[in-house]
Amino acid sequence: MESKLPENRRMMEIILDTLQNGEQSISGIGRVLSESGFKMHRIMLSGYLKALVDAGILKERKIKPVTLYSVLRRQDMNIYELTGNAIRSSGNRMDGDTALRLLYAILHRPIFLTEIERCGTKKPQNFETIIWERRKDLIRKLSESGIIIPETDMLVVPKDAPSDATLDMISTIVGQIIDLKRYTVPEIEKKQKTLDL
Repeated sequence: MESKLPENRRMMEIILDTLQNGEQSISGIGRVLSESGFKMHRIMLSGYLKALVDAGILKERKIKPVTLYSVLRRQDMNIYELTGNAIRSSGNRMDGDTALRLLYAILHRPIFLTEIERCGTKKPQNFETIIWERRKDLIRKLSESGIIIPETDMLVVPKDAPSDATLDMISTIVGQIIDLKRYTVPEIEKKQKTLDL
């Protein structure tokens, strides 16, 4: 008899223990579960693993034709994965406008469309394209973190960006989890002028 997925914590523990040793394909995970007494159809297991990915517990990596799963550790997460996970768990599965607003609020800078794609969402619809004098500096800074931005990528801001104390709080909280300096360039320091009396 097949196990009921939501009620069975032991099955999730077996999956997590298996993945502590390294990433596994769905076949490998299914084999370990079967040996432990959990027999289930591949499609059901695939859905369960996808739910664990959406919940931010597992990470998936596609190497055609195989999908490999591993445990998602906090240091493995980047701002784009966090944003995408937050959007998916809130029910806005592919909302690019929400991704743009969140990234803009958290990073306090214009966002490249490539960055929104990294969240796993659709392209936003409600944005304005802007020209920013720090564009090249930002592309260089992001490439240092392994984030390649095409020179021709559009730099955008949301049309309806809320400037709210709540958003500052979100930025602070996320900043405690992830090093946000990897995703932005420092402010240009303004020299203080002295008055001659």
